[in-house]
Amino acid sequence: MDTFFKRIQSKTRLFNPLKDFSLDEIPFEIRYDPLTGETGRVFDTPYRPPDRPDIAEIIQRSREMFCPFCPEALEKSTPLFPKEFIPEGRIKQGNATLIPNLIPFDTYAGVSILSAEHYIGIEDLSPEIMRDAFSAALQFIQKVVDFDPEIQFFSINWNYMPPSGSSLVHPHLQVNCGYIPTNHQRIQIEGCKRYLKENGKSFWQDFINAEKERKERYIAEIGPTFWVMSFVPQSFLPDVTCIFPDHYSLFQLSVTEISGFLQGLSRVLQYFGQENIHAFNMSIFSVKEDEDFRINARICPRLLTRDIGNSDRAYIYTLHKEPYTVKPPESVCPKVREIFT
Repeated sequence: MDTFFKRIQSKTRLFNPLKDFSLDEIPFEIRYDPLTGETGRVFDTPYRPPDRPDIAEIIQRSREMFCPFCPEALEKSTPLFPKEFIPEGRIKQGNATLIPNLIPFDTYAGVSILSAEHYIGIEDLSPEIMRDAFSAALQFIQKVVDFDPEIQFFSINWNYMPPSGSSLVHPHLQVNCGYIPTNHQRIQIEGCKRYLKENGKSFWQDFINAEKERKERYIAEIGPTFWVMSFVPQSFLPDVTCIFPDHYSLFQLSVTEISGFLQGLSRVLQYFGQENIHAFNMSIFSVKEDEDFRINARICPRLLTRDIGNSDRAYIYTLHKEPYTVKPPESVCPKVREIFT
């Protein structure tokens, strides 16, 4: 099992002014991602998000600004797909509307607007509220595949609230479909092929079995989904990983099958809300036809800026591509697991 969970213990020594300048040691770990081999730094600090983050001002300010996703502007201010691709111009599913992305990150790029509500609190994002937007995203992927069979890579993404990078408070997903994988998709695919070549079997089930045996980060299984704290977090506070053990493509999924993901996602977001975390990034990674791959997702907490206006991402992440977290995922797992049970 250590082949999955490789880590190096390290420490730095200093005379600490918080301890009367006595000689102190600050330990940390350098961990290797089980699939990609990428490294990340894990610290154990007493950090906690602010008790009462002020999001009311952000929401009020956003209401005073123009929002193209609100009902009075949506029809007149958002684009339409070409008729040969989507004859209706947009995809409507229950309370959700999927439109083209004016800042496309791939050849086929959609924005799935959750509902007419301008703001939905993080703890109010129930499976029922999210279902229409995710269903519209799956329909979009299906239409892309029907229209352009050469497309090979898909993702469903979410920047929730401005600290996550979202330019709008109004909740919406971003769906990307293209010919070339993103860097993270590519190194995941390469990791799958490398593991298969070296071990003669799929990475994913071995990894799932190892996490279940360790029990340190294992959270739960819901329907076709497996939930675990990420061994190498990608965010300042530990993040959560979801795996679809039997599915390699979003193209395969029905709305019923994605419901297990939405149940788990809503529970992760409940945990974030309880911890005064009011922003997050989420991505679901998928291929079209690679049976060695499995659909997987990351849900990363993002922090509201403090009065000084600082971000929770600094040079080590932005330029060195080295994530770091101030709490071990193992210490957070029991709290998340409790919400799932």
